[in-house]
Parts: sequence; structure tokens; C-alpha cells
Amino acid sequence: MTKNLLREFAKRNNNALKTVVNPCPTGSSGAIFKIKEMNINTLKVGDLIVRQKGPFSTHFMVYVGMQNGLRMVAENQSGIGVRFTTLKNALSGNSIKRFERFGGSDKQRRLVIPRIKKLLGKSYDLVVFNCEHFARWIANGKVESRQVKVASNIAIAGGIAMLASNNGAIKTLGVFSILSGIAGHSSQR
Repeated sequence: MTKNLLREFAKRNNNALKTVVNPCPTGSSGAIFKIKEMNINTLKVGDLIVRQKGPFSTHFMVYVGMQNGLRMVAENQSGIGVRFTTLKNALSGNSIKRFERFGGSDKQRRLVIPRIKKLLGKSYDLVVFNCEHFARWIANGKVESRQVKVASNIAIAGGIAMLASNNGAIKTLGVFSILSGIAGHSSQR
């Protein structure tokens, strides 16, 4: 509850894009939460960088460190696949929306770049292996995309609504929409 209140406070104060909340237990008096500022200068290998991609989508990148004075990231780019590139190139003129901390230990963090190297060139797939699938797999070991889950839910809900129609073509489209939504959910591992 307190964690959610702190996040809401940060969001209302325009700090949500830079703030990470970590619990810091302090004995019997309960948990006190420590707010840690997260910005471009505090990134570590494996942290995620998220930028706006379109009106309803975001693009995820994995920070991999500095090389020749440039901030480097790994991303899964449509038409290209998994690659290393500069942060400037990956941002494509868009600003950073938020940062997300790496979800593993320091030992797991050391495995980030070797894991990425094994995936170099792997093809982008909007439903099965997009930029968010890639970044979340590197950050927490789960191949998942919240964006695909939301789109799948919308497809299922829209399909159910279309089934109520008296028009056969719309009902057929509703069935297709539901099946597409189910396929989107089943692609999440």
C-alpha cells in the first residue's frame, strides 16, 4: 500500500520517470521505503531504458555500458533484429520515458552481455519476440510483453462484443478477434 502511494506521489510530482522505489525494512516498526533516483548517469548494465515509440506503444532497450565515450544499448529492432547500438541511435530522436532496474543479482548482471551476444541477429516478431520480450528476458528471465497482453485483452473484449451482432460477417470477425487475442496471450512464456 505504502509503495503504491509513493509511486502515485512520484507520478503526480513528475518524478515517476526517474524514480525507483525499493523497500528498506527497519526492524519492528515496519517497513520504511527509500526512494532512489534513477537517471542516465546511474544506469548499470542490464537496466532497461524505455522510450515512447508511438501514441500507444513504447520501445525497450537494455543498457550495456559505455564504449569509446558513447552510451551503448542492446535492442530488438523491427526489420533488423537483436543488435548493439548507441543510445542516441536507439532513441531515434525520442526522449526517454522511464528507466527500469535490472531484476537480478550482481552475478546475474555479469551474464547480461553474454546472453545478449547469444541473441544477436535473432529476428524481431511483434507478437512473439518484440523489443519488450527481449528486454524483459534479459532483465528478469521472462519472455513477456505487457503491450502484447494489453492488445490481446482488447482483441478478446472486442471480439466478444462483435459476437453480439446480428451481422454474420461481424460475428465471424469477432471469432477471429478472440482467437487472435488468445494467440497473443499464449505467445507469452
